[in-house]
Amino acid sequence: MQIPKNIYYTKQHLWLQKIGLYDFYVGLTDFGQKEIGTIDLIELTMKGNLIKKGATWGTVYGINETFNLIAPFDCEIIEKNKDLQNQTAYVNTAPYKYWFAIVTTKIDPNSLLTFQDYKQLTQ
Repeated sequence: MQIPKNIYYTKQHLWLQKIGLYDFYVGLTDFGQKEIGTIDLIELTMKGNLIKKGATWGTVYGINETFNLIAPFDCEIIEKNKDLQNQTAYVNTAPYKYWFAIVTTKIDPNSLLTFQDYKQLTQ
């Protein structure tokens, strides 16, 4: 299982890579994609761009299970990765390369899980 050291994680099996002062790429971890199995469909169902902590902002459908994307904090969606709608299986082959959305938030990254924290969570 891949767990890159230079990014952040959530207990909901999302990864976050910092790309600006307050901006992050958000995607599904390797552990998460393996649990779901081959991904058939990714729906990003946000109504508006503002998302509250705990809100569902999308769903990933796989052969093993359906996985709701839960916001780990209040944030604003800046951009959705539209390329994933046609090539969902890319998340299975390279989960840390293919992001779902770019979000902006003023949370402290220290409130997210580190590589070590996530490794302990998934063992």
